[in-house]
Amino acid sequence: MNSPSAPGADRAVGSSGQVGIGVLGARSMVARLAVLPAIDASSRAHLVAAASLGGTIPEPWDAKTVESYEAVIDHPDVDAVYIPLPNGMHEEWVERCAAAGKHVLCEKPLAPDPETARRMQQTADQAGILLAEAWMTPFDPRWAEVVRLASSGLVGRITELRSTFTFTIGPEAADNYRWDLAQGGGALLDVGIYCLGPAVQLWGADPVTVNASTISAASGVDASTAATLTWPGGEVASINCSFVDDEEQRLELVGTDGVLTLDGDAHTGGHRASDIGLTTSDGTTSVITVRPGDPYLAMIDAFAHAVVGTGTWDRPVDDSIAMLQLLNRIADAASVTDPIPSDQTRSAQLSTPQINETPT
Repeated sequence: MNSPSAPGADRAVGSSGQVGIGVLGARSMVARLAVLPAIDASSRAHLVAAASLGGTIPEPWDAKTVESYEAVIDHPDVDAVYIPLPNGMHEEWVERCAAAGKHVLCEKPLAPDPETARRMQQTADQAGILLAEAWMTPFDPRWAEVVRLASSGLVGRITELRSTFTFTIGPEAADNYRWDLAQGGGALLDVGIYCLGPAVQLWGADPVTVNASTISAASGVDASTAATLTWPGGEVASINCSFVDDEEQRLELVGTDGVLTLDGDAHTGGHRASDIGLTTSDGTTSVITVRPGDPYLAMIDAFAHAVVGTGTWDRPVDDSIAMLQLLNRIADAASVTDPIPSDQTRSAQLSTPQINETPT
């Protein structure tokens, strides 16, 4: 079911009261650095089984290793499965989880395109399972607070948004699926949700105009995409997503009476993400401090609550599909610059925890 919670699953959570989670692709970076530690820290979930096709799962999670993805799904104590596999593999493994009656937390983007996401939604609905997209940003306290402040009128009406998420993947990571068109690669699909998320939250997912430019990689994916979007009320969002620029995360929300700014881990949040910059219309600057938290832990807890019906999952698949439709509009509108030769990309700087690597 893709209602906010999943109380009607045909299986009971174990006697511990915690949701048993299995992981497909447990060597992926996002799993190792963020999601597996969050499962360990959660009072609502615990790791039951994990599998990797790319080698040994690191400690301490190696103790939960099973021989295959199928063995994870078939494990009797697994209530839900986390999928951080390459984008092009999401549909197949969501279908297999649904057939086994297992709920799914699937890495963003949920699918490479809206049509695939709709099929996944239908599969989940028919199986009566919860399908949730693992976009952790809304669970970050600072991000949630800056969006709340923007909506509250603190800096007047928000008229402009500027959002950047860039990092580099170099030739030594040539096998990274983000360079693979068939696996749903490309900068826009990978990090566009982060840049567009606040704009969609404030103004909806249907801008009236979209202008974009793309620098293509030799593999056919976009190495970088910049876009300007305009909403019916005249609001403007400017975004920049890239695999070939220096690492940067920044969000500016420009209002009629001031500016709200997030620097440093603006989109990924975490324990260092505590400060919101505030500039008023007279030029006065100050800092609003937010108690930071782990967005991955909050996401795991919310997912577990939704699985057992004691809470809701507030971002339904319809929202994921709307985001994918917007990403498609940007890609379709983009003018394309000649491909960058692979030997001219800079060395990888994969330091942000939401970036997962292959093989998995």
